[in-house]
Amino acid sequence: MEIRNQQSGFALLMALIVVSVVVSIGLSVLDLTMKQVRLSTNSKDSETAFHAANAGLECARYWRTAESDDMEAGNSISPDCFGSAMTPVITNLSGINAYVYEMEATWGVSSALRCSQMTVLVISSDLSATTTVSGMQTIIPGYPYGATKDCRPGARCTAISVRGYSRSCGEITARGTVQREVLLEL
Repeated sequence: MEIRNQQSGFALLMALIVVSVVVSIGLSVLDLTMKQVRLSTNSKDSETAFHAANAGLECARYWRTAESDDMEAGNSISPDCFGSAMTPVITNLSGINAYVYEMEATWGVSSALRCSQMTVLVISSDLSATTTVSGMQTIIPGYPYGATKDCRPGARCTAISVRGYSRSCGEITARGTVQREVLLEL
């Protein structure tokens, strides 16, 4: 009399099920870990870009105060931020006493370079009337307060926009570069 075992291959089936569950859990943990690494890298780059923007703002504010007479007259200045001299590009807004100074600096240690791009709008309004600057979103892209900026009679108005990047100024178009921007109006 021959007894057949109806359970032949059952151990193999159970082993395959257990292995597939363990592999699935392992792949899920690996995917979660990779997402966490990307998130922490993005967070670090975002913070670096914000600090670059904030440091550029402090630099621009310093030079706006130190060179106020020259900037209100549209004269050339020689700012030095983060240990590197900058040569601003100066644009006179025709028909009004307003000047735009644009400058940028790459700074930091060689393993963590960052870029600060500064735009400083300086308006000197005469005593007789309000000075209005049109096309603010062309001067400062993304300007949140509309297309114009008014400066009261006799006032000195300033708008400083700084874009900070998580890489050097020569690499801001590279994939993965993070940009943060700050705006200050005085």
